[in-house]
Amino acid sequence: MMEGGSEFSDVLTYEGCNYLRQRLVLSTLSSRPVRIVKIRENADEPGLREFEAGFVRLLDKLTNGTHIEVSETGTSLLYRPGVLVGGALDHDCSGQRGVGYFL
Repeated sequence: MMEGGSEFSDVLTYEGCNYLRQRLVLSTLSSRPVRIVKIRENADEPGLREFEAGFVRLLDKLTNGTHIEVSETGTSLLYRPGVLVGGALDHDCSGQRGVGYFL
């Protein structure tokens, strides 16, 4: 990290896909940005799974002003949460996980 005003100095960094949902939800509730790296980095199919990407899309729909960056390989995610908004929304839950995964 650089001293002074590095744009990433306030970002919490985690490794791996464990607790991905919890980290993103807590990031949203606390308004603290997170970077998650090495997501299944050494797996046969590295990166985010479709259901995890769907969860990130759901959080994007639930908030206003969220900034999300996913690396080309899907092994790194930067999530800067926006403000939670109310109202109705439609979301297509992946068939890979039950609806409880998204609640």
